[in-house]
Amino acid sequence: MVKARYQLIMPLRKYQKFPGNNRFWCCGALMSSRQVSILIFCAIIIVVVSALFFAFDARFLVVNVEPLGVGVIFPVLGVLGLYFSMSFLFKTGCIDSGILPRALPDEIAYMQSQGDEEPAGSGRTLGAPARYKTVQHMGQKVKLKWCVTCNLWRPPRASHCGLCNNCYENFDHHCPWVGNCVARRNYRYFYLFLTTIAVTGVYMMACNITVIVLASKKMGFGDALKTYPGSVIEFCVSGLAVISVSGLSCMHTWLIARMETTNEDIKGTFNPRKQGRTVHNPYRRRNCCLNFLFVICGPFPPRFLSLIVQILYDGEAAHFMSQEQSVYV
Repeated sequence: MVKARYQLIMPLRKYQKFPGNNRFWCCGALMSSRQVSILIFCAIIIVVVSALFFAFDARFLVVNVEPLGVGVIFPVLGVLGLYFSMSFLFKTGCIDSGILPRALPDEIAYMQSQGDEEPAGSGRTLGAPARYKTVQHMGQKVKLKWCVTCNLWRPPRASHCGLCNNCYENFDHHCPWVGNCVARRNYRYFYLFLTTIAVTGVYMMACNITVIVLASKKMGFGDALKTYPGSVIEFCVSGLAVISVSGLSCMHTWLIARMETTNEDIKGTFNPRKQGRTVHNPYRRRNCCLNFLFVICGPFPPRFLSLIVQILYDGEAAHFMSQEQSVYV
């Protein structure tokens, strides 16, 4: 009977009541989107390429680079590249990237009443809730949009992801390769992951070329390729990674320098040509260096997800508790 009472009061864990399309791991400590298989695939590729590097290139360079002992630096740098690549990958794909809490039923009517009155002929049905709300934000008038799924006014720079079914703070884009949305809380890790992969890929390609050149002096170019096939495979995979990731890393470097997100760049939020008027970006600092310092080294934003899940859970637990007490009185 005690076990039955416990199940009645606590039927599910907090993260199991979350309404979005997310997967939770380690009892709710980690989360990702439904595309977690692609994240695992990326991690496997990184580990396999690194294993080939340590098995072929690092061992060869430690023995053949003169003066003896200097070659130890090559596997050390490889370990650092592997560590930071995997760390930034899982930090990007397995944390709450900035999900905004959904409004509670008692709050929806009050929040909708704060919307702007739309003129006749705007296409709004008579008696329907407002779709937009104009507020003052950082010295500018900003029009907020009502999210019919999350039942909230989306803050500036926020957007709704249809795949995850959540509104995200400072939404950048949904990246299937990391298995998560890139937003305010994981954007720095995403950028550092791209940069680390690009730098590590260039480093491995340089080591591959060095191994083949040194081995060719001893046994010929053809025999060097046959003896060290792992170096050839690494060079091809690293080359593809550098070509694809370096361009993306450069694009995000440009966006950080302008203090914009990918979503804002596509929509032309701060583009005078697309907006048809002079638009000022209120988030931009005095120079590019300050923009980078704020994005990479700024304070880590708080997490709102645990708050909304706790409210939903406590409400249902209290409901079950009251039912149980009424039965046993």
